Amino acid sequence: MNPGDHFTEQNLTNIKKLFHEKARLEADSQCNSQKKSTQLNKRRSRKLIYIPIAAILSLTIVTGAAAAMGVIDLSTILQFLSGDRINILHPVNKTSEDQGIHMQTLGAVRDGSTTEIYVSLKDLTEDRVNASLDVYDFHVSGGRAHNAQLVHYDAAEKTAIVRFLVQGKRLSNRMSVQISSFLSGAHKEEDYDSGLNLSELLSKKQQNEVDTLDPLGDSISGWGGPSALELSEQEFIHVLRQDQTHIKLPGIDWMYISNIGFVDGKLHIQINPDDEMGRYNHGYFFFTDDRGNKQDIPMNSVSYGSYIKGGTRYGGDYEEYIFDISDISQLNNLRLKGDFTSYDQFVTGKWETTFDLKQDSLSKTGKAILTLDEEIRTEIVVSSLGITLMGKGVNQLKPENLHMELYLNDGTSILPKSGFLNIDDNLMKWISPQTVPVNEVNYLMLNGQKVLLQDP
Repeated sequence: MNPGDHFTEQNLTNIKKLFHEKARLEADSQCNSQKKSTQLNKRRSRKLIYIPIAAILSLTIVTGAAAAMGVIDLSTILQFLSGDRINILHPVNKTSEDQGIHMQTLGAVRDGSTTEIYVSLKDLTEDRVNASLDVYDFHVSGGRAHNAQLVHYDAAEKTAIVRFLVQGKRLSNRMSVQISSFLSGAHKEEDYDSGLNLSELLSKKQQNEVDTLDPLGDSISGWGGPSALELSEQEFIHVLRQDQTHIKLPGIDWMYISNIGFVDGKLHIQINPDDEMGRYNHGYFFFTDDRGNKQDIPMNSVSYGSYIKGGTRYGGDYEEYIFDISDISQLNNLRLKGDFTSYDQFVTGKWETTFDLKQDSLSKTGKAILTLDEEIRTEIVVSSLGITLMGKGVNQLKPENLHMELYLNDGTSILPKSGFLNIDDNLMKWISPQTVPVNEVNYLMLNGQKVLLQDP
């Protein structure tokens, strides 16, 4: 069916068939495991299923019993996920409820180093779950690096879908997802013009008093920017003395500039988020020329200090932005601007589900030798979620120096341009935005080398 064709009864019949076939496969799997059938060792081939957008609108009539049948609620997920992604997800359908908010872990999939989990949040009593939901405090067991991202919001159902990505060398079959708080009601100030004359402000300052922080101490709670790792490895770092100025920014009432000056040959701008929601709001400064063109001036940041709330001490009360600007003269014809996000609500509670998730066995493997300062012997695993590079020294690889392309049996190719993650010292991962059709992959080109792939 082409995207422009009309939706017909036959289309719905086909969708029902796919849905019930998936339900039957899940039921057969459970039955077979109980009876220890001899068919357990038979491998089912994964067939890519593409369902047109027109069909999605009428899926609700065939998915009412989804949770009871042990399959994923297609009416919810197919609004933003394609059929091929649905086909590799394992149904979970575990629920948790607190503070009048219902959480359901819908489905998940994992390969050797990455787990992808889809969770829905629905507010049963108010409007705290909305299109700007941002999960704040959360934990997913079984990995080192975590990421939570809102991928879909249904305004009619007041339901948000969040995707969790978990990376790590060793992922356990037993997993849990826990959310402790989230933010909602976001307001964005993009390309905000501070209207400040920095040259005048800085010329009035006689000298800057500084404080010395230990990067390994408790006072620093976070780093940001391209040189964040280098800053965190220094023996000490100098920052501006706190609250030596009080410069309000028009229209932004949750923070003020608490100091500004040059420290160790860099321009520092320190802010104090003095409002209650200022602890959770965020953003950053940047410079443009008089015409509004953003300037490529390196900027790093450090979060430090602490505040007490409810008898508990929290870190990161101050944010200090460090620009690669060493003299007032460099500020001529520059304007200080910023992108900021503030929220209306900070919602706390306890939502948690625990489930079993086996590793997806569908993959192909290969080997390559990459040359930097020394040879890096790399093992490659292509899975439905992406491509994993393993081997001593892999952490030295930079995504911009990797030229990788997957070639399929039909002659088409997949060219990864972004989505690379350094997961561990000896582990790098490219996470594909679309499901990789592993069975259709022929070979991989990596920095000019043809890598032959085979079943593990």
